[in-house]
Amino acid sequence: MKKMNQFIAWGLMLCVACFTACSDDDNGSGWDGESTVVAAADYDAWTYFDFKTGTVKTLSVKSQEGGITGIYKGDLDISVMGSSYGNQEGVKLIISTIAEDSVLLSLDSLMLSMSGDVEPYSLSAKAAIARDGEEWVLTGVPTSVDVVNGETTTVYKEVTFSGRIGAAAGSAASIKVTFKPGAMPMAITGTYTVKERDNKVYMLNGDETSFDWDIAFHKYDVKTNGGGAVKLNTFDLDAVTLSSVTGENFTADTDDHQVMVDMTNMMEGFVGYQSTKLNEVLCGWVTATPTGSMPPYTYEINKNVFVLKTAAGEYAKIRFTDYSNDKNEKVYAAFDYEYPLK
Repeated sequence: MKKMNQFIAWGLMLCVACFTACSDDDNGSGWDGESTVVAAADYDAWTYFDFKTGTVKTLSVKSQEGGITGIYKGDLDISVMGSSYGNQEGVKLIISTIAEDSVLLSLDSLMLSMSGDVEPYSLSAKAAIARDGEEWVLTGVPTSVDVVNGETTTVYKEVTFSGRIGAAAGSAASIKVTFKPGAMPMAITGTYTVKERDNKVYMLNGDETSFDWDIAFHKYDVKTNGGGAVKLNTFDLDAVTLSSVTGENFTADTDDHQVMVDMTNMMEGFVGYQSTKLNEVLCGWVTATPTGSMPPYTYEINKNVFVLKTAAGEYAKIRFTDYSNDKNEKVYAAFDYEYPLK
């Protein structure tokens, strides 16, 4: 019986040892150091991570009046060679972000035709934008647009939007659109009078400089707190040391990137964007490949080791292991790391 009790005790010790070893935080990749999972699931939020303390903090993104992008509703008066041609009421205008200094304007559900019936169509063109006091100035970029009416396609040439839009709610907005349908030599001019608008600008609902953080996530977007990053040609996290990154060129964050933060009016054709800094090296932690069908993209983790240099001159090595959490919810940035790098 004594031998039997000794055997049971030995077995229990072995099970405990096995459980302890199997529970070590290695994410299934042989790593025996620190690992974490940072939420990045919401469009309207940034999640911040501090390597020194392991602290996670989230700031939401809020909208406020004053931006040029948004959904407008108004009337369109058409003239040809200075003579009034017609009017269409209740025309929707969508202004969407392309970059910090340019937008895409789209007049939706137009029914204007020079001859016969026409199916609803839209006219879209880019425009440069610049702030002038309390107004946004639009400078059109001539664009050709294919308009399909049944089995007939007409090219609307030199579609151009220009004008001024007040930044404050209820302020004046004057927009002109010109275009040449088909072979028409003269331009048609439309004067768009805004009656309703929901134009927004997007910014953080808080001060990200008021707390310590090193890396922040928004979906697949990544930025640093004044730091830089480099991607190494190795998957071996253990092999990377402080001396092995000496002489590497670290890429700093760059300004004026646009990230999607408001999807509430997506079905109306509008997506809200926030202008922010991003680190283009760390944004490569996931590779998105277009499929040409549904789903539109497939995603794959980049398993190279990244090294982040903080603004204080410390280093952290990172290897991403997943873009979901243990419930398979996306997007969650899971990664192994060491800080400070020795």
